[in-house]
Amino acid sequence: MLSTYSIILEAWRRGLEINISIVLEKSGKIEPYYSISNGTKTHHFSTTRGDGVTEETKELAKNKWTAKEYLKKNNVPTPDGKEFSENVTNAEIIQYANNISYPLVIKPTDGTGGRGVIGNIQNEKELKEALNYVREKLNYPKVILEKYFEGSDYRLYVLNNKVIGALKRVRSHVIGNGKDTIKQLINKKNQERSKLPSLTNRPIKIDDETKTLLKRKNYSLDSVAKDGEIVYLKSKNNVSAGGDSIDITDQVPQNIKNIAIEAANSFPSLPQCGVDMIVDEKNNTGVVIELNSRAHITQHLFPMEGQARDIPSHIIDYYFPETKDYNRKEANKLYIDYDFIYDSCLASAAKDITLPKLPSSPIILKRFLLSNCEYNKKLANRIKRTAFNKKVSGYIKALANGDIVIIAAGNKKNVGEFEDRFKKYVAKNFSAPKITEKNRTSPVKHGFHIEEIPEKEAMGTNSNVEEYIQKYSNLRKDYQRLVRQLAEYEEKEKIRELTNKQNKQLKKQLKRMEASTSWKVTKPLRKFTDKVRGK
Repeated sequence: MLSTYSIILEAWRRGLEINISIVLEKSGKIEPYYSISNGTKTHHFSTTRGDGVTEETKELAKNKWTAKEYLKKNNVPTPDGKEFSENVTNAEIIQYANNISYPLVIKPTDGTGGRGVIGNIQNEKELKEALNYVREKLNYPKVILEKYFEGSDYRLYVLNNKVIGALKRVRSHVIGNGKDTIKQLINKKNQERSKLPSLTNRPIKIDDETKTLLKRKNYSLDSVAKDGEIVYLKSKNNVSAGGDSIDITDQVPQNIKNIAIEAANSFPSLPQCGVDMIVDEKNNTGVVIELNSRAHITQHLFPMEGQARDIPSHIIDYYFPETKDYNRKEANKLYIDYDFIYDSCLASAAKDITLPKLPSSPIILKRFLLSNCEYNKKLANRIKRTAFNKKVSGYIKALANGDIVIIAAGNKKNVGEFEDRFKKYVAKNFSAPKITEKNRTSPVKHGFHIEEIPEKEAMGTNSNVEEYIQKYSNLRKDYQRLVRQLAEYEEKEKIRELTNKQNKQLKKQLKRMEASTSWKVTKPLRKFTDKVRGK
């Protein structure tokens, strides 16, 4: 969602019109779709992908094998390999592997997010395990087997024949300090990761893979690594699996950037995409692994190390070049509440939402502190209604010491009229109000909101305890009822999903069996057996 939000925010701050809807895709994923318009032309987006990427190209890039064929046709370096359909047996795949030699990589033809990709397979035993895992457990019967290329994992973002961002993805690890245990180092690193918006929900997870890798080094979670020693915790470079993202945009050699650009140009109408490469840094060579036309840009915005790259600005510059020279400092005074928009669409409270346009310049921010005024619902609603009528953003909030804060943001004229109106109301309804005015410096959320009131004041100074307990009791009953309904629904869905999945797996196994050489060879024997049984 952060990738989508960053582009929407950038477009909104340029005064462009935006309409957002949340769509349930065929894959079952819920994705935001949105349009951006300047009043004359309109472009449609899905996550980061704009309509400059055609439907044809989207499908070509999505299929890993088709994408590989396009790359080869255009002489873009990519590992040699072969695609295998669901009808091909594991034995036939293993035979092909033995002919081209190890190490190898296996990956689903239509997988996403690195799911099902297993690299550096060294022998037949490891390949058998990988095939069973990918084809049976993960249910990806169509796979690609290709040569393993030793090197570093790069993600380059290409836009309009230029690399505008490059990341090096390093697999999950900790660095020993000679004091802390590996588990303590993981906890400390997770604390650092949680501070980044791009990694908040992507901690390093301790699982069987982690324990196996440690065991190979004769380590456990309670071991203390030497000072400066790198201890790897996962075999993949995925950031979602706890890996690090390091910005290297300015360090990537131009010939490597050129390979990424050529990869994008291998497809018709692919002005923007993420290009995944494995790069041999010592010999300055690389191969393209795959392309993503709807690549997320979160890690470019918030890398673990290095400089953040403003990919959203470049994307809006490409689709709306006439907005390049907007007043960024002025526009950055306001931001939009994307969570509210997303949740509203998701809950079917709205089919789609059109964002109100950014207020005209100059935008001013003000902070008012009200003393000697008793906070109540009537006051809060009156202030909110006045702000709405005057197109002013901000909020009203009761403080623990009894004071009231009002934040106002908008163009100078509207904020001035809002200020006059609410001051007159306060003077009329309170005997000795005191209003202190200060300038506000931090950005304000668009729209006017009533901030949550501290619990003590929400109950009132002379609170009716019995009434409060009754409200709480009713709320708890409603909550428990909804939890029970959700549990029942999830249980039914699990059973249905499990049954469907098992049926699909059985059908695919049956098809592979029927297509196998063994099944064809034993056909006469099966016919004879059927006759003997009287079938």
